[in-house]
Amino acid sequence: MIVTLPILQKGLQKGLQTTLELAKVIIPTAIVIKILEASGALDVLAGWFAPFMGWLGLPGEAALVLFSGYFINLYAAIGSMTAMNLPMEAMVILAVMLGICHTLIIELAVSKKAGCPVSYILPLRMGLSLLVGVVLGGLMG
Repeated sequence: MIVTLPILQKGLQKGLQTTLELAKVIIPTAIVIKILEASGALDVLAGWFAPFMGWLGLPGEAALVLFSGYFINLYAAIGSMTAMNLPMEAMVILAVMLGICHTLIIELAVSKKAGCPVSYILPLRMGLSLLVGVVLGGLMG
């Protein structure tokens, strides 16, 4: 296949559109995290969640990454992660956990419409995500 100018233009246009769509979620999320950080609220939240997050081998502030990934979408989680100085091990654990369980509000509605009961799929996905977090946290910790 020969790459022509129209193909390059179309690829560039699609790439820019995708970048803008992702930026609409990632940038505001990163800004919110930085505001929470600057105000001290992130430290307070991290303190509340630190005991639970410790089971996963994660710092307390990683709870915001999980919540944004579980309930908003993966791009919000990425925005949260990029705004924090998390160790690489924490990012790996979060990535695997969120790969299993993410965007729950939308995906549970889709699952329900497809005939899968929410009472089955929610505990399964959330439970598996948390189990994998505990296992990885133990292995990497």
